[in-house]
Parts: sequence; structure tokens; C-alpha cells
Amino acid sequence: MDIDWLFRTILLVILLILSALFSSSEVALLSLDDKKIEEINRSSKNLAKYISELISAPQKLLITILIGNTISNVGASIIAVTLALDIAKVNGFSVDYSLITQIIILTIIVIIFCEVTPKVWANKHPVYISKIISIPLYLIGIVLSPITKILTFLMKILTTNVKYDKARTALSTSDIADLADIGIEKGTLEEEEHELIHGLVSFKSTFAREVMTPRVDIIAVPKDIPYNELIEIIKSSGHSRIPVYVNDLDSIIGVIHAKDLLQFLGSPNTFDIKKVIRDCLFVPETKLLSTLLKEFQEKNMHLSLVVDEYGGTAGLISLEDVLEEIVGEIRDEYDTEEDEIVKINENKFVMFGKVSISELEEILNINIEVPNEDFETLGGFIFSHAGTIPEVGYKFEKYGYSFKVIGLENNRISKVEIEKLK
Repeated sequence: MDIDWLFRTILLVILLILSALFSSSEVALLSLDDKKIEEINRSSKNLAKYISELISAPQKLLITILIGNTISNVGASIIAVTLALDIAKVNGFSVDYSLITQIIILTIIVIIFCEVTPKVWANKHPVYISKIISIPLYLIGIVLSPITKILTFLMKILTTNVKYDKARTALSTSDIADLADIGIEKGTLEEEEHELIHGLVSFKSTFAREVMTPRVDIIAVPKDIPYNELIEIIKSSGHSRIPVYVNDLDSIIGVIHAKDLLQFLGSPNTFDIKKVIRDCLFVPETKLLSTLLKEFQEKNMHLSLVVDEYGGTAGLISLEDVLEEIVGEIRDEYDTEEDEIVKINENKFVMFGKVSISELEEILNINIEVPNEDFETLGGFIFSHAGTIPEVGYKFEKYGYSFKVIGLENNRISKVEIEKLK
């Protein structure tokens, strides 16, 4: 009896260990990416070969693991029942009491030591666990091959319209943004890294109209402008590329590059704007920045006019504007150091009217209702609320904040004071 008990106890332990290995193998192998496989390949090409073979057929791998895990758990349960019955018989315990106790103890052991703990370890050390279980699992797969083939055939029938997506991503863009937020909170990410990740996440869904220089801020020149006057405008504006129009901004005919004017410095009287004017790129307001960046690269251009649905000039966007959406503000010697957003204290801000609605929502942690995309900036939000051109001092309360116009330039809201309501 003692030898029989010992044999069954050892067999029970072996089956529980196998169950733990099957559980860990599922997490470890299916979490391996190309980089981790390459790491394994550098240390052992044979192991990498077995691992690649296993994960190349994920459905077969899962079925093998499930069969192995099921056999191990069922076998362990049967042996545990026989041991419980023998213990009850020898010690005179109630059979029902012994079986219930066995079920509780085995369930706890399986959950803690055969499911949760192995999967946690596999998640933390996928490469190490994969190295341990790859060859045994490969051999078990060969042994269970007949059963696996039958179950795979049945699975194909039952899941005809379900296809395994090998190109699926583990995380969505919103998940990546959330992880970046957690990273900055925990201190594992720097502020610059956090902003870069958020910039990349939002880049693919940002339109030209959201970052363009609006029409009223465009610096452009007429086609008949004298040379000296053109030079002065370039000096004062700090821009190296200036749009050229015929009658008004709705009739842009091209762009002048400052470097092309150097040839006329010694003889300004010979200046002919037709000789230096270059083609200009025109894009709709709804152009995605990701597409625009590609177009800038393909056409070797740095500037584009943004047109509205009627063909009129809505604004202007440069390569720098596009890149700033990813890396943040890029300042040169002509840029002023005044920040668009100034935090006075925890509850008070001063912002430029051109601050975007999305940026405003993020800073204030609010959700602004935008009817039919009627406005895209803080200034537009205030215009929409006022219903007219507000005067300096105009103030209203919304979304738990007070908004006060403190700067107005040429009928445009230049600065706004925002304070949280108590």
C-alpha cells in the first residue's frame, strides 16, 4: 500500500508540473516577437528552430497545449480522488468529507501553482520559459499529433468564417497613449518622451486645417512687388518662403524662395519675379498630416496652401508645422519666446486664441461640444458663444471654468484668461 501511495503521489506531482508547464508555455510562446526570437537564435539556433516551428502554427499549438493541460488536470483529479478514498478508508473518515476536502485542496493547488503562478512567470520571462518548454512541447506535439489533427479538422469546420490575423497588433493607439500617461505618472518616461508618443499617436488623425496658419496671418506679396520691398518683407517676417498672388490671397500663383533673390543683390533693377517664382502645393483642409508629409517628401516641397471647399485660400501649412505635431515646438531665431499657454497657478491659465480645441480639452480635462465642427480654436469657441465679435473684457462661464477675453487684434481674439470656478 505504501509503495502504491508513493507511486500515485509522485505521478500526481508530475501531472501537476506538466499542467504548470502547459499553462506557462501558452503565455510564453504566444508573447514572443521577432526581436525575442532573434535573441534566442543568438544563444541557440536549435531552440530557435523548435520555437519558430511551434509558433508558426498557432492554432495547432493552442490545441496541443489545451489537450496536454486537460489530460494533466483530469489525470491529477483522478489520482487525487483515489488517494482521498484510500485516506478515508484507512482513517475511517467520511467519504463525502474526504472528496470535498480533496476537491478544495486540488482546486487551490491548480489555480495557484498550475495556472496563475506559471503564467505570471511566463509573462515576465517569456524567453527563458520558451527555452525550457520548446523541445518537450515539440515532442508532445508529435505524440498528440493524431488527436490534434482530428480536433484541428473539427475546428476548421466550426470556425470556417473566423481567420487568425497574423498581423494583429497587441496594442491599439489609444492603449499606447494610455501607457504613455501611466509612464509619465510613474516616472518611467520623461516629459519629452511622453509628448513625442502622444504626437505620434494623434498624428495620423490630424487634418491640415487643425495646424495651418490661418488666412489672416498669411504673409504674401503681389506679383508686381518691387525687389527692395520684397527683401524688407522677408527680413521683417523671418520667412524664407513667401506666397505670391495676382489680385488677392485667393489667387496664389506660386512661392518665392529667399535664396533665389540673392542673385539680384548687385543689380536689383534686373529683378523679374517670373524668373524666381516656383510652383506651390495646394491641399484641401481635410488633408491628413500623414499624407501631406509623404507628399512633401515626394515633391520635395516645404510649403503648401490650404484651400477650402470653395477653392478659396483658407490657410498655409509648412513642413515645420507638420513636424511640430510630432516633436513639439521648433523654434528658430525669428520665433518669439512667448508661450501660447501660460499656467499662472493650478486653477488659472492665459492662452492664445489660436490654441486648438483638442489641446484646450486636454489641459482643462473637459469635453467641448463642437456643433458641425463649427470651430477648431479657443478663439472660435468664444466667438461661437458670443455670437458676435466680443470686446476686451467679455466674460462667460462654461464647463466649470470662466473664459475672459483679455486681448483683441484686428477683430481676432489674441489672448484669453481661463480660471476654474470655485
